[in-house]
Amino acid sequence: MFELGILTLPTIEIILVGALSGLVGTLAVLGRRVFFTESLSHGTFPGAVLGVVIGNLFGMNVTWTLFAGGLLICVPLSWIMHRIAKTEGMSPEAAAGIVLTLGFASGYFLLRWFQPLPVRVETFLAGSLLNVNRVDIIGAGVMLLLTLIVLALWGPQLIFYYFDRIGFRAAGLPGAIAETITLTLICATVVVVIPAIGTILSIALLVAPGAGLIKLVRSTKALLILAPIAGVGIGLLGLWLAVKISLSAGGTIAVIAGLFYVACSLVRSVSCMPWNSQTKAKTTSRSSGTSANAAVTPTANIPSA
Repeated sequence: MFELGILTLPTIEIILVGALSGLVGTLAVLGRRVFFTESLSHGTFPGAVLGVVIGNLFGMNVTWTLFAGGLLICVPLSWIMHRIAKTEGMSPEAAAGIVLTLGFASGYFLLRWFQPLPVRVETFLAGSLLNVNRVDIIGAGVMLLLTLIVLALWGPQLIFYYFDRIGFRAAGLPGAIAETITLTLICATVVVVIPAIGTILSIALLVAPGAGLIKLVRSTKALLILAPIAGVGIGLLGLWLAVKISLSAGGTIAVIAGLFYVACSLVRSVSCMPWNSQTKAKTTSRSSGTSANAAVTPTANIPSA
């Protein structure tokens, strides 16, 4: 039986990471940057390994150097992906796949090259939520705060850019800044979630809340409110199940995230069934008829002059 004190730091971490993933993942979904996010989530692997190597070599805090290495590697990977996507006959999805493979293979090569490291390979790939420390929590908390500030200042402009990029530029707004903000938030978020759920599993918690709820909600405001709540719920449920049945917390959270997306898709499918559409049509027709009668009746009762 786990004591409350043992789960205090993991619980705080997954609340922060879940909310952050829900927010930034929604921006990735709205901005059509899911493949970019997935490739970076794997591509940060070599940067994280190099960060740990440098931190261990110079006696620095390994967590901070891991964050720095993972974030710095995003710059060349983003540039490579951009250049490949501009090649004739190459799609953005293909470019993301190339960068994903390159990044993950490089990370595994560096991991073997610099063995032994003070961090196990499982920590890089699937995270180690039960072993997070205060530095991990500070990193996730600072990133969540920065994301909230960015959304408060630039939220409407970013949504405008995602839905109408031509109109955004025609209005004289800088599309490069909107793109830079989006990619920077994605890169930084992918890095700070590594200690909790790793590099290869982070895409599940990042994308599932926004991708699932976008099928059910009618406004971006509701999506940006509900997605972080869903991210926190997925994280807490995954952590609880992992503790109860002694499984990997990162893997369990990824499975719960997948089930959440499937559940949202099923709810959407059921709501679009023919009988539901007919019921809605009848309800709308009756409501329209009632409104029309209500509009006519008072006019008929008005006494003539």
